Amino acid sequence: MADPEETDLPHVSNVPNAQGGPSLEDEIFSVASNVEMESPQEAAPRLKVRRWERSDAPSASFLRAAGAGFGTFLFVDLVMMSAPLMMSRRPSLLPQMVTLIVFAFGLGSLLIWKVGGTWRPFGYGMMAGWCFLTLISVGFLTGLTGLPF
Repeated sequence: MADPEETDLPHVSNVPNAQGGPSLEDEIFSVASNVEMESPQEAAPRLKVRRWERSDAPSASFLRAAGAGFGTFLFVDLVMMSAPLMMSRRPSLLPQMVTLIVFAFGLGSLLIWKVGGTWRPFGYGMMAGWCFLTLISVGFLTGLTGLPF
């Protein structure tokens, strides 16, 4: 190891400096000895954590509106997909797929973010209806099986 005289850095000692204050080494390493402890009352979490309360559960009117949106999407899907799926030679389902996606997620998003109020759960229900039908029918009832992948 190099001698302190050979380095370009100044030598730091525990001896107080010329002004009588603590040395640089004392200032750097004395932080750990001056740690302030919080009282148990101040040690509480700084963020307020909301607990699940009974009032946070979805209300009956919310569930009815979401169910109405779900049912509306089921009805529209039944009307749009019944004719192409009953044909022996199926045409492309791409127009129906695009229309159903725009209907569920376009109109649903519009109801959620722009209209709001009591129409918000209706939009959630429409989106949930599209997701439900897509998952249950493996995309058959929402036109996803017609994609050329």
